Amino acid sequence: MTKSELEKKVQELRSLKAMKEELENEVKEAERQIIEYMTEHEIDTEITDTAKITYKPQSRTTLDKDKLTKILGEDLKPFEKVTSYNVLRIK
Repeated sequence: MTKSELEKKVQELRSLKAMKEELENEVKEAERQIIEYMTEHEIDTEITDTAKITYKPQSRTTLDKDKLTKILGEDLKPFEKVTSYNVLRIK
């Protein structure tokens, strides 16, 4: 790939990211309208010809690192899980 081709690829990527953002906004709006339907009708499950839609509460449990540090001390390394990955950034 030449530098000129790389520049074209960067421009293409920027254009695709702009389209992605527009689509994400449209997706969020469609989700908002579906949630509005579910809440207006006070239902948590709806079945259509092609989908089963649910809108129910859920929970997630996390650990409070500050409180854990107070109990176990500063060395929390044995309890840490590290995930590594590559990141592509274009400015």
